[in-house]
Amino acid sequence: ASGDIGVHGAAVMVARNHIQFSNEVASDTDTVTPLVDAALKWAPDVHFMRDPTRGGLAAIFNEIAGGEAFGILLHEESLPINATVNAVCEMLGIDMLHLPSEGRLVMICNAEASPKIIEAWRQMPQGANASWIGEITDQSGRVVLNTTTGGHRLVDVPRGELLPRIC
Repeated sequence: ASGDIGVHGAAVMVARNHIQFSNEVASDTDTVTPLVDAALKWAPDVHFMRDPTRGGLAAIFNEIAGGEAFGILLHEESLPINATVNAVCEMLGIDMLHLPSEGRLVMICNAEASPKIIEAWRQMPQGANASWIGEITDQSGRVVLNTTTGGHRLVDVPRGELLPRIC
C-alpha cells in the first residue's frame, strides 16, 4: 500500500457526523500518477495495481482472491494506519479495511521488487508511508488478517455502502 489506509472514508464520516477531533482528518484525495510513474521501472514484476476507492482493501483483496487457487494474508502490524483514522473507526464500529482511500495504490508484485518500489514511493509525498502489507498464500480464495494479538481473522467482503457514491 502506498500510504495510510482509509483516510478519505474517515474524513467523509467525520464531516457527515460532525465529529470533533483534536487532530484534523483531511481526505487523502490526490493523483496516483506519480506513484504509477515511480513503479514503471519494475513494470515486469508488477501483477496488479489499483486504487482502493470502493470498499477499501477488503474489497480489492477479496476480488483478487475470490475463486482462485491462492489467498492473501495481510499483516495488521504492517498496515499504514493513521491514529486519528483508527480512533474514528473504533468510535463508529467500522472495519478500517472497508474504508476507501482516494490517493493511494495497492500493488501486488514479485517479492524482489517490493522493497524497491516501496522505497521509490517513500521518496514522494503521496507515498511517504508506503509499506509492505501482506503476501500471497495457498489458502484458496481466502483473505486473512494476521492480527497484532497473534490471531487470524477472515477479511470479509464489505456489505452495503459505507459511503454512497457522491460523484
